[in-house]
Amino acid sequence: MFNLFKNKNQPPLQSSAVLRVIGDRSSGKTTYMASLARWPNADPDSPVQAITAVNEGGEKLLSQAQNILEQGLELERTPLALTVSDVNDCTLQITLKEKKLGSKLLNLNISSKDYSGEFFDGLLHQSKNTQLDEYLEDCLQCNGILFLVDGSSRRKDLEYANGLDKLLLALDRNDLGGSKRRIALVLNKCEQSDLWVNRDKPAFLASARFPQVCRKLQSWQQMGGGDIEFFAASAFGMLGSKYPEPNVNLLSRSRGGVTAVIKNPKLWRPFGLVAPIYWLCTGSRHPELDKG
Repeated sequence: MFNLFKNKNQPPLQSSAVLRVIGDRSSGKTTYMASLARWPNADPDSPVQAITAVNEGGEKLLSQAQNILEQGLELERTPLALTVSDVNDCTLQITLKEKKLGSKLLNLNISSKDYSGEFFDGLLHQSKNTQLDEYLEDCLQCNGILFLVDGSSRRKDLEYANGLDKLLLALDRNDLGGSKRRIALVLNKCEQSDLWVNRDKPAFLASARFPQVCRKLQSWQQMGGGDIEFFAASAFGMLGSKYPEPNVNLLSRSRGGVTAVIKNPKLWRPFGLVAPIYWLCTGSRHPELDKG
């Protein structure tokens, strides 16, 4: 759950949302969350002042970032939990400098579940599965979904759209008591040069790469199902500014996207990770977070 509040000297501004992170097995969900927990080499001009692990799940993400990612190694795939209650629940506190709200600091306390990629694979290929039903039922409890896709997996557009059909149908049949859900479609791994050049136009990038997914989401929004927004992100970021290059060593490239590890951990600076979380919580985009 998200909680949003001002400092003690002012009446608190509060907002809450329940988040689920979904995506294919190669979308980089755990790497995204671990990079968020680590938040290395923070830009002093960024609205993000600090990110702190709050619970055991958040500490585990931080450990994965420090002991695996930061060593230039690849994370193991998240195993499929036996039950939804076994899915790792991670709590982080994101502290923002929010001058426009008349407050020096703004805290987003986020608690999220990172489903194994097999959950989304089940949406794509299975019709009747007790475990999938349990995952889906849990997913329906949220009002914020971070749908992560590898921006290089455009050839899976139709598959992703078909998987969304099942999810959106289930969402439609589950009444939230009048409150609308938000779905953030996040194109991940945007350190890849063909994605990086359009990182500031995520809606254009999404519609160009995943037109059928975008049509499904836009139709769902137009029918009153909820709200959607598009974002670009990279867990590893770039090297250099004048002539930037991806801060990754590419391990493989396939129909499902790319697999890579950090090239230079000392210069590791993620891009775009907080922007979708801020929108999922508040319903508003943050111009400065959209810049990185």
